[in-house]
Amino acid sequence: MKDSAFRLRIVTPLRISEREVIHIRLKDASGFFGIMRNHIDFFTILEPSLCYFTGADDREVFLAVNGGVLSVRHGTVTITSLEVYESEDAEKLSRVIESTVARRIESEMALRKTIENIERSFLEKNIELARGTP
Repeated sequence: MKDSAFRLRIVTPLRISEREVIHIRLKDASGFFGIMRNHIDFFTILEPSLCYFTGADDREVFLAVNGGVLSVRHGTVTITSLEVYESEDAEKLSRVIESTVARRIESEMALRKTIENIERSFLEKNIELARGTP
């Protein structure tokens, strides 16, 4: 199977990883598509989705891709995304995604609340200044 393998690079802000794969299945706006060795050079915007690849060792690995871009250039496939999670266990990957999303929602809610408080304080100070109250 090594003869049919190609290089897969996954680039996120936290890491860059590379491996040999035989096949990868991803999703863009047109739907799911697959890439194998000797694919023509290609560029597309990835949708957030659950995807997978088959490694050179014939093991299937699932990827949770939080959008991003995919390029195929000179036989190397590169996924560039803010977040890519991977696991050989789709159920475990699902739990990781759920907990990550829950933490992100919690953080975003706290940030929104902080911004609302800053805006409220700013408006109150402007009203006080307009009224001439210290």
